[in-house]
Amino acid sequence: APPRPAAPRRGPPLGAARPGAMQVLGRHDVAVSSPTFGPSGDLFTIATSGDIFRHPGSLDHDSEFAPEQWSHSSGQPLGLVFDNFGAAFVCDAAHQAIFRIVGVKSEDGVSRHEIEPYVREYEQSQFLGPNSLCMSRSTGMLYFTDSGPFGETSLQNPRGSVFAISSSTQLLIPLCLNTLAHPCGVALSPDEKNIFVAETGMNRILRFTQHPPGVFHCSVFTQLTGRFGPTALCINSNGDLFVAHYDFLDNTPNGRVVVVNADGEVINHITVPGPEITGLCLTPDERYLIIAERSTTSLYRHPLQQ
Repeated sequence: APPRPAAPRRGPPLGAARPGAMQVLGRHDVAVSSPTFGPSGDLFTIATSGDIFRHPGSLDHDSEFAPEQWSHSSGQPLGLVFDNFGAAFVCDAAHQAIFRIVGVKSEDGVSRHEIEPYVREYEQSQFLGPNSLCMSRSTGMLYFTDSGPFGETSLQNPRGSVFAISSSTQLLIPLCLNTLAHPCGVALSPDEKNIFVAETGMNRILRFTQHPPGVFHCSVFTQLTGRFGPTALCINSNGDLFVAHYDFLDNTPNGRVVVVNADGEVINHITVPGPEITGLCLTPDERYLIIAERSTTSLYRHPLQQ
């Protein structure tokens, strides 16, 4: 009898790594976090020293990036995002505010960065300390978490919040007010109808759904187990959510990124050489996952299966 044809091999799930995929993208003297891409395609990170770094170079190249200082927030930045016009928005814990950084040219033609407060309070109450933020590319709406420094909002003291602010009206909208245990990473679904929030102290991912538009309803999207809790999120064009499942170096030597599909099901795990993951982002072409890890003070590049 003729031999049976081999069964077709199933490819790895979306988000799976190629063998030996994890590569060091850059090493720093201080830990960096909140990797993100600017409109020109350059990679940026921040450090709690106040520095904002630009990482020029090609992500397809194997050598490590040499970061350069792009700006300084004069505070303790935790989150960073750029709008379509190149303005940077920074969550700053020291000033308990979000700052806007724009490039301007002085009279002598020298370019510099101008830093101005964007939002710092809600109904005359100072923020605890904005943590992470993301932006709608279609409307310019900015979504951010307000958790305060690590430990200020917790299981014992769940006072964290999630806000949205309109770029056109500057109207600040609370999605969830003074009820969360250290809300941290935030990401917007591809259709921009859902906002995902990592509630670190409860070890879970929340989803805020708009129905009707502008009216938000919150529920638990994914309940994680083990480790300390999720700290950073990013999402691809298929709706798969990449979750940084943070833990302390004293507990485990390796980190983990959990990949959750649009139905809330875990479809993959990515191992990271260090458990204290403080930031995630996808490259614009979604070929790589960029990971910031505190204990190794490194940035990593992880190729994704297409």
